[in-house]
Amino acid sequence: MDKLIEAIQDRLEAKVPELKYIDEDWGQMDDYERPPVKYPCALIEVQDADYTDDGELRQRGLVMVTIKLYFLRLSNTSNRAPQTQKNEARKNWDTCKKVNQTLHGQDFLPPGFATLARKKMSPPIRRDGIYNRNIGYAVAFIDDSCVPVRKTTPASPIIRAVIQTV
Repeated sequence: MDKLIEAIQDRLEAKVPELKYIDEDWGQMDDYERPPVKYPCALIEVQDADYTDDGELRQRGLVMVTIKLYFLRLSNTSNRAPQTQKNEARKNWDTCKKVNQTLHGQDFLPPGFATLARKKMSPPIRRDGIYNRNIGYAVAFIDDSCVPVRKTTPASPIIRAVIQTV
């Protein structure tokens, strides 16, 4: 899974320069008075994975990956707010759209992984004024990490000629 997370990080870094912080989710936004991130940020969490067996210890997996986007919303979006404020606040939606265009169905993951397919988007409730949008993706993959490596013996380099007389 580390290769999956790294590929997503690299892709977001290259294609969504608006994101100021991109990392695996290890709880940066939990229980901190001042979370150790810069906004807007994306945290990547590998969640539920289901596996089926292909035999010989090889498995196919389907994993859910959630991209958690966090924004400091400092602009007003009410109907009577100045248009410049509303435009500034709506940039968050542009970033969400750009993240999805960067990840959904794109061919950038390492060998053994299919492309990411968006499955859901949700707004978790926060009580600290930080705006959060989670985008969930499914990705299929093949896990052959438990398949034993078989040692092969190279063929003998000695070639013997047999001459037959009649």
